[in-house]
Amino acid sequence: MNNGERLDALLDEASERIGKRGDDLFNKYGVRTHWCLMMVYDIMAVKLGIPDFPKIFSCSAAKVSEFFKKRLNHEFSTAEVGDIILFENNGNRADGPDHVGIVVGNSGSSITVLEGNTAGDWNDWYNTSTANEYTYSYNNPEFDCIIDMSEFFGEESTEAEPLAVEEPEEEIKPTFLIELKTLKRGMTGNAVKALQRLLFSDGYSVGSCGDDGDFGPKTESAVKRYQKEHKLVVNGVVSYEMFKVLLGVGDN
Repeated sequence: MNNGERLDALLDEASERIGKRGDDLFNKYGVRTHWCLMMVYDIMAVKLGIPDFPKIFSCSAAKVSEFFKKRLNHEFSTAEVGDIILFENNGNRADGPDHVGIVVGNSGSSITVLEGNTAGDWNDWYNTSTANEYTYSYNNPEFDCIIDMSEFFGEESTEAEPLAVEEPEEEIKPTFLIELKTLKRGMTGNAVKALQRLLFSDGYSVGSCGDDGDFGPKTESAVKRYQKEHKLVVNGVVSYEMFKVLLGVGDN
């Protein structure tokens, strides 16, 4: 889903959510909590596929998450559709934001926000909740901060990347650092891959998978053939002595 598709889907989803209660989300996520952020998560992460959007159903905790901190802004006049606004509405800024909504419009002097809200007492979060749209002026004193989501909803750059001019490279003779350690069937990794390449370069097949870094039965069979033909102990285990022969630094 590209940015334009996400923006269209966001507005469609916002329209569909108006008037809905939080019960469907409580059932979906198996927890009854302040569902305003639960709704934001469900739209952003689940419906729109915003990567890494935190599954945190606490506004104060979300604000200090790496995802939110990276995109935190306080210029509310710059709010765009898809941005997230955190609110202070319990009269205590010291405990962090208490509410959240998604920006669905900006008239140039006011912001329209979709919120999963409540009717009634502050402590009645879990009961008569409904989602609705609310319009605020830029200087709404309850605003805490805005989370800039423009990278997921803004216009995508169509400018072509400038062609890189490749400078001619100086010829550098490769050097290799090889850790010689005992290898045997069942082991994996770069050391096994180096062994397989050495065997293959000497004409010993290690199987159809080639240098896959997996010391399996085909590699073990190749090791035993090599050991037999080079008068080494035939046990399928690659020792330091066998590596010396493979590398051409041994006495055999």
